[in-house]
Amino acid sequence: MIEKIKKELKSFTAPNSITVATVGMTSRDSAPFTVLPRRKTLGFETINFLISNIHSAEKCLNFLDGKVKYILIDVESKKNVDLESIAKKTIKSSIVKSYKPNDATVEAADLYMLNYFKDFLKDKKILIYGAGNIAGKLALRLAERGAEIYIYSRDKNKVSLLVNALNLILPRYSLNRIKQLQNFEEMSDFFDAIISFISSEQVINHNIIQSLKENALVLDGGINNFTHEFYKNSSKKRLNSFRLDVRLGFLYSLIPLMDYTEKFFREVQGKSSIEEIKLVSGGIIGNEGDIIVDSIKSPTQVIGIANGLGGTKEIGKYNLTDIKNLEMVQKYISEKK
Repeated sequence: MIEKIKKELKSFTAPNSITVATVGMTSRDSAPFTVLPRRKTLGFETINFLISNIHSAEKCLNFLDGKVKYILIDVESKKNVDLESIAKKTIKSSIVKSYKPNDATVEAADLYMLNYFKDFLKDKKILIYGAGNIAGKLALRLAERGAEIYIYSRDKNKVSLLVNALNLILPRYSLNRIKQLQNFEEMSDFFDAIISFISSEQVINHNIIQSLKENALVLDGGINNFTHEFYKNSSKKRLNSFRLDVRLGFLYSLIPLMDYTEKFFREVQGKSSIEEIKLVSGGIIGNEGDIIVDSIKSPTQVIGIANGLGGTKEIGKYNLTDIKNLEMVQKYISEKK
């Protein structure tokens, strides 16, 4: 393990890059330690590891400490291992941040679908094979985009509960309700795409091919979900088969580390005053009459006058003090430009 981590640390090339290591957990009973593909963008360089037990977690985190600026810790409970608590006890020098790789995977799958179908998913018939965390989140996302979503899993009771819950969440005027697929063998040339998110390997066999349209998309999100027989027979319908590259969702994981995020809490959100006129910004719920601006440190725009409830007063309900204060703040901003 240590030699593999050393090799990854040597992969950092840009002298001014922000170095990051992600340590994720897998629900599979696979190797105790796995090196994942490196990622690099927007001044960040990331090395990535997957662990499956407490011993490998402690050893990995202990060696990484102080060798990268940030260590992102997977906080999703995929096993009875509290990775976050282990990180807090082990890491002394690097900055520890939590992250949710499942959500990054959803972002990657969503971006992939948008690109493949040229940004328009309306009425596309998509089969999601699996009824877990990622499958459910993605089903909701794609249904909100107007796709006709079907969910299939061998655990039919779980799918039924999931579908009912997701349909309760969907906006009232969504074009299509999410549906449970009881038996894909009854469908023929129906689906535009199938996406899999299951933890078991080589489960989806060639019998499902007849339910897919010619040239349909096959996206393996769980990796190794499809059998050899499936791929051998997929050419009959000229299926377009891919594995999901989660690097598409890389930026989602970097958001907490970006200067834009830190700057928001440092310079945008807050309270201040101009000649005793109270200012609020960045989601602060002001008292009635406070002036809402776009940035507390360097305001350039007046958003409105606070109503004391988190919203803005209607212009017709401004009193003389409101008008006076508003004019004074607008004058202050214009003079600062």
